[in-house]
Amino acid sequence: MKYRHSLLPSSLNGLRVFEAAARHLSFTQAATELNVTQSAVSRQIRQLEDHLGFPLFIRQHRSLTLTGEGKEIALLLTRQYSDLNGMIRQLKTKENAPLRVKVAMSFGVRWLIPRLHSFKEQYPSLDIVLTSVLGFEDTALRLDDDDYDVAIYGLHRDPKSQYHKNMLRKEYLAPVYSELLTKTDKAISVDELLTYPRLHPTPDRSDWREWLKRNHKSELMNNSGLTFDTLDMALTSCFAGQGVTITDLMLVVHELKQGYLKLPRSATIIDSPWQYYYHCQLESDAVTNFITWLTEQLETEQAEMFEMAKQKGWQIIENQN
Repeated sequence: MKYRHSLLPSSLNGLRVFEAAARHLSFTQAATELNVTQSAVSRQIRQLEDHLGFPLFIRQHRSLTLTGEGKEIALLLTRQYSDLNGMIRQLKTKENAPLRVKVAMSFGVRWLIPRLHSFKEQYPSLDIVLTSVLGFEDTALRLDDDDYDVAIYGLHRDPKSQYHKNMLRKEYLAPVYSELLTKTDKAISVDELLTYPRLHPTPDRSDWREWLKRNHKSELMNNSGLTFDTLDMALTSCFAGQGVTITDLMLVVHELKQGYLKLPRSATIIDSPWQYYYHCQLESDAVTNFITWLTEQLETEQAEMFEMAKQKGWQIIENQN
């Protein structure tokens, strides 16, 4: 009898080990993922190479590089394993399975959680499991993991990105403050605002730098004050009157409407280089309903924010690049 897949190794475990090692370009990280030893990974790769009759890796002193053949096999395996994993996930999905949402911390705390009740009112029998990560970008959320159905994250603006079709909204930045800081209910000017202590929502202080640059005030960049690693901490400090911070206004629409936070007179709002996106692991009614609700909520609040800006004389500057 002639075997149909005669060129494949008798055990497919070697291919699984190779796929992990190729994805990480590290035997050590592949071993950690597969819960085996580094020497076991190395041995499996050697056996696979012996069976195939050509090398898969170029082994250097402290690094691994895929050969041309290795790249082609790794690309095929990663795609096929991903498709197979997705199919199994869908087959295992039941009507009463929870909706698992993974979200960047600030978006989850400042926006999603306070509004999630309205989604639950529409789908009261649907259980939701919400997890968060401190990172904002897709690498921090590990989009290749299996522990979520929908991920909400940020990417630098790129119309050519494969994720661009899943864009949720832009990020709109402006400086805000509390009356606890100024001790007056009268709006202050931008120049007055910049004399108060700065609250930096990111260690690299990039949001302040971008806003000042777009307002032709780069010379007023001030690295002193308080620096945080999450926007939520910077906003908490701002609410307490400890300084002025810069924030994505879409995360504080309610606070602006209630007057808990204020913008200076004639403030300029810029669209950030970052945008929010979503990524789905599978298609289901729960996922579709959640994305529809999410999109409608964001569109409504963006319209409210634009209307508020018009009424208060805030200028919105869109980057045309």
